[in-house]
Amino acid sequence: MDALEDYVWPRATSELILLPVTGLECVGDRLLAGRDGAYYQLFVRDGQLQPVLRQKSCRGMNWLAGLRIVPDGSMVILGFHANEFVVWNPRSHEKLHIVNCGGGHRSWAFSDTEAAMAFAYLKDGDVMLYRALGGCTRPHVILREGLHGREITCVKRVGTITLGPEYGVPSFMQPDDLEPGSEGPDLTDIVITCSEDTTVCVLALPTTTGSAHALTAVCNHISSVRAVAVWGIGTPGGPQDPQPGLTAHVVSAGGRAEMHCFSIMVTPDPSTPSRLACHVMHLSSHRLDEYWDRQRNRHRMVKVDPETRYMSLAVCELDQPGLGPLVAAACSDGAVRLFLLQDSGRILQLLAETFHHKRCVLKVHSFTHEAPNQRRRLLLCSAATDGSLAFWDLTTMLDHDSTVLEPPVDPGLPYRLGTPSLTLQAHSCGINSLHTLPTREGHHLVASGSEDGSLHVFVLAVEMLQLEEAVGEAGLVPQLRVLEEYSVPCAHAAHVTGLKILSPSIMVSASIDQRLTFWRLGHGEPTFMNSTVFHVPDVADMDCWPVSPEFGHRCALGGQGLEVYNWYD
Repeated sequence: MDALEDYVWPRATSELILLPVTGLECVGDRLLAGRDGAYYQLFVRDGQLQPVLRQKSCRGMNWLAGLRIVPDGSMVILGFHANEFVVWNPRSHEKLHIVNCGGGHRSWAFSDTEAAMAFAYLKDGDVMLYRALGGCTRPHVILREGLHGREITCVKRVGTITLGPEYGVPSFMQPDDLEPGSEGPDLTDIVITCSEDTTVCVLALPTTTGSAHALTAVCNHISSVRAVAVWGIGTPGGPQDPQPGLTAHVVSAGGRAEMHCFSIMVTPDPSTPSRLACHVMHLSSHRLDEYWDRQRNRHRMVKVDPETRYMSLAVCELDQPGLGPLVAAACSDGAVRLFLLQDSGRILQLLAETFHHKRCVLKVHSFTHEAPNQRRRLLLCSAATDGSLAFWDLTTMLDHDSTVLEPPVDPGLPYRLGTPSLTLQAHSCGINSLHTLPTREGHHLVASGSEDGSLHVFVLAVEMLQLEEAVGEAGLVPQLRVLEEYSVPCAHAAHVTGLKILSPSIMVSASIDQRLTFWRLGHGEPTFMNSTVFHVPDVADMDCWPVSPEFGHRCALGGQGLEVYNWYD
């Protein structure tokens, strides 16, 4: 930072401003500040310091005393845990040094070089010195980087980065951009995982090496993270001046009715094992009980259940100017909620909700319907624990003078979403997996998997009907109709927790019975193709995507661990 200019972190940007800042460290164009068991990354915008990301230290280290950049270029956190002085490495998530000094209410000094680390402190009037050879650079080699401390609840692939002709210069590629003959070692998939340990991790998965590199971890949640959604995938610099790398916006949600929005930027970094680096910027957050606390007549209202959990997320990208994307959330309290993202994710607002299912909603999935000479329609499908499916027409809902969005009961509360366009009873119990895919005929394949191990596949048609009292495009109302319907009662021996329609002819499913099964579609009911046994217990989610004609598809399964498969047709 320029010493001739003064930058201030204003009170309006943080509710923690009254807490003391215990350490400052400049790293490039960012300023790291330690505060109340966490450290903030800040950067200068319009003459003021703006918080970018809040990261927590190790469990129990609530008193951060400082931050240091060690000789190998990484950052370590200095703090006190009870009566111990701790040096914590946030990249490897390990305690490098622990000194039993009696606590932090004393004078102390710290120094680190490549040869040794020294910690001096006062105790009972004596000057004590702790010295360790090797400093904060670990001599041992990590065979496999740590991922999560508890089970993985969601897996989501963001995009693919391919290394350019020169070493370590990647560029962003969409799945459809991959050409036949692409060399596998040059491709690296960027995958996001979330877990019960309250963290969201960004991983780099090379196509053929079988390794997984943890690029960064986001620790903003206070409870379990159960769902994640991605939107706005692109390249650094934008379409006008594309640069090597990948950018995306991410929405994560889970326990305590908590939701966070942040952006990631993956750029080349030859100094790391993955040759990639990931930068995270926190944009906004939302909790349901915060809105209740702001109500003037809250003593007359029932407070939102603090144990409400977001079970699934779906991003609905609108084509209306001036409106950002919608985020649909399946909630454990029986609601389907719609959130509006504005200002590139910096504003997260609860727009509408419905309690149509009247029981825990397990899954939501959004898809679009496009037909010649017709307006693009945005549809949402929700699934509950009773095995029912509901389809909502979001395009009609957001139209001006629409009656689908009913006014709220009280001012300040979200709108009420009307009745769905179509409801189906697909299963006899909860639906844990859901996916759709458009067909060449203009219809949609819809597949769902249930807790009883069954699969349900049907073809959905979207027909536009003209209202008698309305004329023009505004009078067109979509009607959803099921053309074909098939069921596989004993597809798996346990809950089907992962499902993906790869093409109009291929579908893949994963279950707690630890089987990954591929199905043939398009000729009546789904028929078995092949199956393999995976080693992840209690698989909670699966994502599958095409790599190239030579390497087929990749399937990532998350549960009590993470496993990635390459499948060739």
